[in-house]
Amino acid sequence: MAIYSNVKVRAYGKINLMLDVVGVRKDGYHMLNTVMQSVDVFDLLDLTLTEGEGFEIRCDKEGFPLDESNLIWKAADAFREYTKIDFGGRLTVTVEKNLPSMAGMGGGSADCGAMLNALNIMFGTLLDEEELVKIGAKLGADVPFCTLGGTRLCQGIGEIMHKLSSPQCAFVIVKPDVSISTPAAFKKYDSIVNPQRCQLDYFLKGLASGKILSMCIYMFNVLEYAAEAEEIELAKNRLRDAGAYNSLMTGSGSAVFGVFENEELAKKAAEKLKGVYSYCEVCRPIKKGFELISVQR
Repeated sequence: MAIYSNVKVRAYGKINLMLDVVGVRKDGYHMLNTVMQSVDVFDLLDLTLTEGEGFEIRCDKEGFPLDESNLIWKAADAFREYTKIDFGGRLTVTVEKNLPSMAGMGGGSADCGAMLNALNIMFGTLLDEEELVKIGAKLGADVPFCTLGGTRLCQGIGEIMHKLSSPQCAFVIVKPDVSISTPAAFKKYDSIVNPQRCQLDYFLKGLASGKILSMCIYMFNVLEYAAEAEEIELAKNRLRDAGAYNSLMTGSGSAVFGVFENEELAKKAAEKLKGVYSYCEVCRPIKKGFELISVQR
């Protein structure tokens, strides 16, 4: 039985401060070393339980899936299976979609992680973080991180996580007019004979030092070399020219972020780039993957 009839949550996006592929499992999943960082750009999920039965997703964003293929839908099914609860009514999820798709910012995974947290609140199931991560790990590689958020070293296929200190900086994120599918990016990576490698230990030391430049020196994304998109390299150069300490493609792309010492410098850079990119956002690192906005009995 539901504790609340309405729950609103924010689903925060993420960027990869570094990403390396360290192996492939027998089932075809790639083994990763990646440091993910939650950022304060988000989708909004509004869950409402009314009389009746069934499940529905609503969103006015063109191309946003409203059926069983959506990770929000899959999260609802997985949560119900794990908890063995009956929603006891018709559950409608209205999504305000702000995170870009096919960008490497974890939009679908963020929605999925936030949905699991929202259901846990709505139905008072009191699942702990470990249980939520266990459910999320079956739904996608980025879902465990997005369920918790913050700054974390994620290994395995993303389910092994170690909490890290968060950088004190600001980001500008732009999305070039190109889309890169995650499966295609990894397939391209598999064809590279001698891919470059990340210096993980140096990156972690740089991050732990609290010195942004030390972290930026060792930022790395092996999938950039698989993308081979001129637009990615151009976006990186534009961010550096605008004052970023360093810039990097996030995830499998195509979003690119630049690291700035503070928000003021980031805003100045964004003003130069807003006329070039339809998606250009200033954001900060945050220590959570979702945020409860409101509840109603």
